Amino acid sequence: MELIINTLSEIICSIKIDNLSDIAKQIYDGIIPNIDHGITFIVSIKKEDGTVILNNYLLDDNIIELENYITNIYNSSKNTHILYIIKEYYNDYENRSLVDYKHYLKHLSGYSCIEIIKIRQHLYESEKYLILSIIKNNGGLFVVLDENLRNVKEIVLMAISNNFELVLEYASETLKKDKEIVLAAIKNNPDALKYAYEEFTEDKSLVLNAMNMHGAALYYASKKLQNDKEIVLAAVSNCGLALQDASKN
Repeated sequence: MELIINTLSEIICSIKIDNLSDIAKQIYDGIIPNIDHGITFIVSIKKEDGTVILNNYLLDDNIIELENYITNIYNSSKNTHILYIIKEYYNDYENRSLVDYKHYLKHLSGYSCIEIIKIRQHLYESEKYLILSIIKNNGGLFVVLDENLRNVKEIVLMAISNNFELVLEYASETLKKDKEIVLAAIKNNPDALKYAYEEFTEDKSLVLNAMNMHGAALYYASKKLQNDKEIVLAAVSNCGLALQDASKN
């Protein structure tokens, strides 16, 4: 039997398995330490259609999980198996496993989030899980993040999903040009159109989406779309005062 060991971007090695003796130890001692230290590994199998199923976590030095995995595939009827090692970088000063760290973050209180921001002052991208938990708990804290963090799409989308209405105002210039970000922000707060780049105020489908939710945002649409009958009717249907922002034509 053959076990091919990959990361998502490269093949690490291929191991022939003739018996179970020391296979797990060979993988753990000879391969995993050479990839990177202090990260969590996820065991997964690639299906025939190309999709990847996550099976379980290899938590730090948990060689038992790895041994069980090897035993299971050895006893299966397939001759070739692929072990994907997915690297997840994270920064935890208490050196917890990723699963334990996420459990801690899941139970962060609003007070704790504010205290972390006050004490630390600067957070780093390697602390992505901590930042996401803070923003999920209190979207308003997005505004105090360093500019480089306001350029991380996942963090910006978390702030939007947490109903922070000013995300587009404080997002990086790069992400203000990202249509997915702009559309998500407008769905959360149609007035976010105010902070969108000009090309988006001329995007009919995007502006129509905003008008269907809040007609007063017609004020921020392009002059061309303020003269578009479909756009104006959508705006006026939920905000009569929007008519004053429509083209005189």
